[in-house]
Amino acid sequence: MVAPASLDLDADCAARAKQGDRAATEILVERHQAAVARLLWRFVRSQADLDDLVQDTFLRMVRGLPNWRGDQPFIHWLLRIATNTGRDYFRRQSVRSRWMVEPTASPTDPPQPEAIDPAGDPAARAAAGEVKSLLAQLSPDERTLLTLHHLEGWGLAQIAAQFGWTLTATKLRAWRARRRLRALLQAKDYS
Repeated sequence: MVAPASLDLDADCAARAKQGDRAATEILVERHQAAVARLLWRFVRSQADLDDLVQDTFLRMVRGLPNWRGDQPFIHWLLRIATNTGRDYFRRQSVRSRWMVEPTASPTDPPQPEAIDPAGDPAARAAAGEVKSLLAQLSPDERTLLTLHHLEGWGLAQIAAQFGWTLTATKLRAWRARRRLRALLQAKDYS
C-alpha cells in the first residue's frame, strides 16, 4: 500500500510537471525509476533493452502528462504506461522474430545486473531465464497477461481494466494462455 503522503507528493509533482516544471518531472522520474525498471525487467532479455524501455516509459509519461487526471494515483497511471511499453516491446519482438534470426548470447556478454534482477542466486536466475524463454513463445498479449498476473501479482479485473477487455474475456484469455504454456512445458518434458 502506498502512503498517503507519497500520493500527495506525486500528485503535487505531477500537477507541476503538467505545467512544464522540469524539476517536478525529474522528481517523478527519480521516485519511480526503480519501480518501472522492476516491472519492465519481466519483459526484456538485456540491460540495453531495459534501459530503452525505461526511457521510453518516461518519455511517454512526459508526453501523456496533459491527459493525467488527479483523481487516480500517479503511480498506477505510470505503471499502466510501463505495461503498455512492455506490451509494445513484445509485439515488436514478435514481428522481428518472424523476419530475423536473433544472435545468441556470447560468453563475453555482460550478465544481467543484480540491481534489477530479483533472482539473487544463479539457480534462480537460470529459472527466470527459462521462464522468459517459454513466455517468448507465446503471443504478445498472452505474455503480457501471464507476466502481469502471475509474475507481478495483478488481478484479472485490473488487467481487464488496463487493456479495455471484459473480465470474462480476460479470464478466457488467461485460461488459453496457461493452456498454451502447459503444452510448451509438456513438449519440453518439464511436467
